[in-house]
Amino acid sequence: MAEYKQKDQTFSLWKNEYKKEGDKKPDYTGSGMINGEKKDISMWINEDKNGKRYLSGKINEPYTKEKSPF
Repeated sequence: MAEYKQKDQTFSLWKNEYKKEGDKKPDYTGSGMINGEKKDISMWINEDKNGKRYLSGKINEPYTKEKSPF
């Protein structure tokens, strides 16, 4: 099977199956390709003061163990 190649200006997200009620962890995580660079993407489902649901997210540089202080 050929390796999947992410197209530029696209992303894929998967539901965070390990999130528990009250966690600040993202509801969805995944990766994307932005201007030819791979990025990590996190997304949360939120609710405004009127009860309307909306999505918010973050785009970060890919996680590497070398960058981690641990």
